[in-house]
Amino acid sequence: AASRATPRGRPGEWVGDADYPSRAQREERAGSAGFRLEVGSDGRVTCCTITSSTGHPDLDEATCRLIPRRARFKPAIGSDGQPMSDTYNGRITWRLPE
Repeated sequence: AASRATPRGRPGEWVGDADYPSRAQREERAGSAGFRLEVGSDGRVTCCTITSSTGHPDLDEATCRLIPRRARFKPAIGSDGQPMSDTYNGRITWRLPE
């Protein structure tokens, strides 16, 4: 049966407090970024696109710089039983570290 690409591990752990852009942290900026990942047939992210902005370019940039490096997927499987490329939509909320 065909299946979508599914994250290996926990998407919530792709980005942590240590990743917060320092200037955004100093200026106490936060927000949620929606993103779409293109996932290759090998389970690696080939492209990241911001689909809804945090309102802060540096937070959006950090989202698409960090997530493709860290996210790994179980590839999508086509109706022929072979791995295929797919997309994955997600959202990250940048909250100021405590």
